[in-house]
Amino acid sequence: MKKVLSVLAVSALVLTASVALAGGPGKKAAGCPEACQGQIDDLNSSQAQQNETLGAHGKQLQNHEGRITALEAADVDPWFVRVGARAAWMTQDVFGFYNEVDSDAGWGGALAFGREFGALEGVGKFRAELEVAYQGADLDVNDAVLNGLGLRNAEYNLMTVMANGYYQIPVADAFSVYVMAGLGYAKYELEAEEDWFGGWQNISGSDNVFAYKAGVGMTYDFTEMVAGDLGYEYLGVADTDLAESINGHNVVASVRFKF
Repeated sequence: MKKVLSVLAVSALVLTASVALAGGPGKKAAGCPEACQGQIDDLNSSQAQQNETLGAHGKQLQNHEGRITALEAADVDPWFVRVGARAAWMTQDVFGFYNEVDSDAGWGGALAFGREFGALEGVGKFRAELEVAYQGADLDVNDAVLNGLGLRNAEYNLMTVMANGYYQIPVADAFSVYVMAGLGYAKYELEAEEDWFGGWQNISGSDNVFAYKAGVGMTYDFTEMVAGDLGYEYLGVADTDLAESINGHNVVASVRFKF
């Protein structure tokens, strides 16, 4: 790039010098006939146009050099921090007696740290992260009655630590779609009041088990350093001592900050 700019600069210097030797723009050479002066004027005009063209080409080369530098910088695989919020709905069989107990709409959040790995242009990119997330909600136990037993004031809390992978496919400009999957650990907690033959007693407990999830979503790059994600995730949790068949559906919105 520097060699090209140097050649253009030397060419401009040589042409300018030739004009100066000819007497400079608009200056009539001594003893020069009118036809000769006309040729000199034409050369001066041509030189001015060439100078303008050279100047324009120099600016284009500088712009191209800047774009190349930006692309080289973007080619580096960035690290990122992701901050997310989620709406969650879960279903579970509680204490082995109460089947298909649904939760009310729950809320939660997530914090993740990871890295983005570029792929071939137009094919997509992969990103990996370590995520810590929490969600919780009340359980709808109004009809959870079996043989005179029932529950009330029941709620669950779920904390997960998961390793997630995403494959992101470009669609148009800054817009992409992705598929994802994750594996990890879950801490499941349950608190409730149980009707034990006419008397209510408080019950609670927690268990640590395996968890997994899979999902799809879309991504929009607001800038080279800030992106937003919106997606759906299915969350499965292994059976615990407190509940079985634990599965959920989450709608997740996140912002990623790259560095």
